[in-house]
Amino acid sequence: MKTRHCNPMYCLLVCLIVTGSAMGQSRSEPAGHSGMQPDAPGAVHKQLSRLAGEYTTSIKFRMQPGAAPVESAGTARISLGLGGRFLVEENSGTLFGQPYSGMRLYGYNNGTKQYEAMWVYTESTAILNLTGASQDDGKTVTYTGAFAYPGGGKENLRVVVRQVDNNHFAVELYGNADGGGAGPVLETLYTRKGGQ
Repeated sequence: MKTRHCNPMYCLLVCLIVTGSAMGQSRSEPAGHSGMQPDAPGAVHKQLSRLAGEYTTSIKFRMQPGAAPVESAGTARISLGLGGRFLVEENSGTLFGQPYSGMRLYGYNNGTKQYEAMWVYTESTAILNLTGASQDDGKTVTYTGAFAYPGGGKENLRVVVRQVDNNHFAVELYGNADGGGAGPVLETLYTRKGGQ
């Protein structure tokens, strides 16, 4: 009988997948806790899931706080992904007369106890990564991150996602240049389609 030899990298990958699956099935929290596994969605994810739906968006952009806003409108579709672990947003609209579209991914990392988000849109090839925290059980989440410009330079960002009621939430983005000066402000109000 002919012996078949396994490619070492393939064998290692299979071992990691099998071992990881077995470890994932055996993990649980100590007695007296909710029993939620670290990789399973929990109460925070349920709170996030309330944002799922179809929305119209009203956008105000200011080059700096207090400046006259440039206003525009758009739409957004927010769905649950990967068994309720993440919110997936697809949005589109116009800004400065130019059409744009974007995607946003929101979640909560049970391991680090942090909210996490990732934004991309058609005006850039960069991925904006954000981490955040909440002081009011997820009704308001404040994220921080940084956007690097081509050729150098960086914009430090603060993003506040605030649930207004069951049919409205707001996303406010505040920028600060490397030197610490106030930068652009982008405010988006989401209104659920068909909501009261």
